[in-house]
Amino acid sequence: MKKLVSFGFTVGLFLLLGGCYSASSSSSSTSSEAKKQEIAISLPTQLSTLDTTQTTDKNTFTIAQQIFEGLYRFDDDSNPVPGLAKSVDVSADGKTYTFHLRDNLKWSNGTALTAADFVFAWKRLVDPATQGPNAYLLDSVVNSYDVRTAAKPVSELGISAPDDQTFVVKLAQAQPSFLSVVSIAWLAPQNEAYVTEQGDDYGKTSENLIYSGPFALEDWNQTGDDWTLVKNKNYYDAKEVKLATIHGSTVKEENTGINLYQSGEMDLTRISGQYVQQYSSEKGFVSHNDVANYFLDFNKKAGTALANVHLRKAIALAIDKTSLANDVLNDGSKALNGLIPANLYANPDTKEDFRNYSGSYNTYDLTEAKKEWQQAQADLGDSVKVDLLVSDDDNGKKISEYIQSQLQDNLSGLTITITPQPKNNVNQSRRDKNYELSLSGWIAGSSDLDSYFNLYKTGSAYNYGAYDNDEYTTLVEKARTTDANDPDKQFADYKQAEAILLEKDAAQVPLYQSASNYLINPKIKGIAYHLYGDYFNLRGAYVE
Repeated sequence: MKKLVSFGFTVGLFLLLGGCYSASSSSSSTSSEAKKQEIAISLPTQLSTLDTTQTTDKNTFTIAQQIFEGLYRFDDDSNPVPGLAKSVDVSADGKTYTFHLRDNLKWSNGTALTAADFVFAWKRLVDPATQGPNAYLLDSVVNSYDVRTAAKPVSELGISAPDDQTFVVKLAQAQPSFLSVVSIAWLAPQNEAYVTEQGDDYGKTSENLIYSGPFALEDWNQTGDDWTLVKNKNYYDAKEVKLATIHGSTVKEENTGINLYQSGEMDLTRISGQYVQQYSSEKGFVSHNDVANYFLDFNKKAGTALANVHLRKAIALAIDKTSLANDVLNDGSKALNGLIPANLYANPDTKEDFRNYSGSYNTYDLTEAKKEWQQAQADLGDSVKVDLLVSDDDNGKKISEYIQSQLQDNLSGLTITITPQPKNNVNQSRRDKNYELSLSGWIAGSSDLDSYFNLYKTGSAYNYGAYDNDEYTTLVEKARTTDANDPDKQFADYKQAEAILLEKDAAQVPLYQSASNYLINPKIKGIAYHLYGDYFNLRGAYVE
């Protein structure tokens, strides 16, 4: 199979150009590895930009992690290990990281990859002129916050490249999760000459990118459903990369992916809900818990209904999350009653997971929900209409219909109108603040607690719903800075902030912690399932 081309949204058939490829019948081999290292995989949504300073959604990051590598990467157990850097020296106070790059590193086009490429990429991430939504990730770097808020010039960012193989990072305060943060593609290098030459086209097609990771991307543009990964021959550890070609496509309808999988035309496809129960006994069924929070987010714009805290609390208390997870999703997802999902971060001294430490907020309570609804009605009137923005995939449909039913049945007089959009459009509508209530998700990019709390800080690029609470922001900053090296104090700060966010202000309604389920050709071995960054990683994968 040279390429998968979508044909018709009703039946979801695919034309297979140049013949049909099936890993299960690709070739015979006398060794443990098949001679033809070629597979076909699918993702449920199109890829967005592959400019790593701008990418935000995990489907795109799943591919970004295959084609871009940074200073460190994750091993199969999600531990940070050396990537483009062969080693790092950390100062005794934990504030200076000196990374030593490997010898003779090259980009996929043969250009030398040097420490200057990290300096350029990191500055580009925080520079107000080119800033990406994940710029906050470098707030612990000296002067980074002042740079991204235009209080200081980008030249004062606390990073440097004394020579081609040395990259130095100075932190304002120690950050125990720093190596985890730099293991994600958003802090991968970028070549200044190449990015400048591409201009506004950089990251928009595979023809406008060069790659530092185990694979290179071909045949992709932002509006296309198909793409190809090929082995990057200039990758420093190319001998460990077994797969030669990965054919990728967007398959929104799970039933289509299943049909392609069963016919041998697809080797990896994502499934959920009823399909999990139906295919869980299959040899190719794979399930993994995500470190993720799927939630309802309110646009709290002044003068709108959702600016009313009693309405938000009524909504938060009126949804039976356990039934949502167990009966509607029924795919391994778990009800979640906190901003932070389980298994993100544990106190290194007590080993207690933060979710267990902080407790539960806004659990289902119909009596309290109706009390809050009556107070909201006193302010807003007996009838209130709210628009719910959701993605147009299977999960978006069934979750939104469940929420609509719960809220309209439990809060008489509240009308929920569902507005489905393609997932990338949903993300843009949220960025544009063009929504009232949205079904959203945040999947851990690293083990850093601040990556979740940052969503609601005053001035955060991700604070789409205009939440503004000085006490919350102060506590989050204290946890990130002053108390960063005292786990007990940091946990106490974050717990207090979580209580303000969810219990006092009901700025978000956590719904569930998701699970990822796949049908994967049993002949494919060596796939890694990281807790952070990507859904799956194919660096060490091969066809048996």
